[in-house]
Amino acid sequence: MKILMFGAGVINTLYGYALSEAGNDVTHYVRPGKKKMFENGIQLNFLDGRANPPEQASAHYQAQIIEDFSRADGYELVIVSVRHYQLGSVLPILKDKVGNADVLIFNGNWNGFGDLDQYLPLSQFVLGFPVAGGGYNGTTLDGALLDEIRLGELEGKSTPRLERIAKVFRDANLKVDVQSNMQQWLWVHFAINSGIIGAAFKAGSAQKLLNSIPLLRTGILAGREALEVCRARGVNVDSFEDAKSFYLPVWLAAAGVWYMMKSNLPARKIMETHTALDELQVIYRDVLKTGEELGIPLPHFKALKPFVDKPPVLNP
Repeated sequence: MKILMFGAGVINTLYGYALSEAGNDVTHYVRPGKKKMFENGIQLNFLDGRANPPEQASAHYQAQIIEDFSRADGYELVIVSVRHYQLGSVLPILKDKVGNADVLIFNGNWNGFGDLDQYLPLSQFVLGFPVAGGGYNGTTLDGALLDEIRLGELEGKSTPRLERIAKVFRDANLKVDVQSNMQQWLWVHFAINSGIIGAAFKAGSAQKLLNSIPLLRTGILAGREALEVCRARGVNVDSFEDAKSFYLPVWLAAAGVWYMMKSNLPARKIMETHTALDELQVIYRDVLKTGEELGIPLPHFKALKPFVDKPPVLNP
């Protein structure tokens, strides 16, 4: 498949590499002036969760980089992975350039996707969520790639198009979890993360949080309140497996997260190597704002706000 990755950030680079290795024709679009940064390729040092057990991988990715594209290029799939508050700046660029390509949005947009049809027909969009992360040190990417992603149609239907896109990822040795309501799954995931994010800021780092059951308890309590924001939005929170563990006895839930992060090394590395602190702050504030607008009690969640607003020195 001919695929355009919109950007060469951590997510798009890891998946671009995986999809390229699986035989797809993969190109990365970067903004004008940035192509030169990648002319010698990208060094990847990542924990590959597709292996059993996960293994440390090293590769030189000579990515195809462009600074402009048009509908005449004939891309079949465009994958957009940007910070959730950046999507609005990307859509106008795509509007006249993607042609008939399907557009997969790897984005946890808390405010929903109701304005997509201002730019392209809704029938061109697919929602997804990547399970990868890390950070750049120059042109070296240090991160982790888990063995799964999530996909779903905007209307929740199972379609030949969705299966075709899912196959592209399966061929790259990635499991695909197809969600019947991807928008609501994204909201639930976003809410859970916002509580854990607040607790990580209080702890001083993700590593300190993941090593402390008492601090994880704080994140669980904040996450519960954030899930009630989802419930107030009409989400059937109880139907999502990821949310159920947050309603266990709080110490049991915290111990479960602690144990899971001890054993799932790629997931742990994603958290520990995430460097976009501004994005984490926006995620927390978005949930807080919605919760306050809906009148949801958020005592544990709000107690973390001073740490999010003025983070302590973040150390490992």
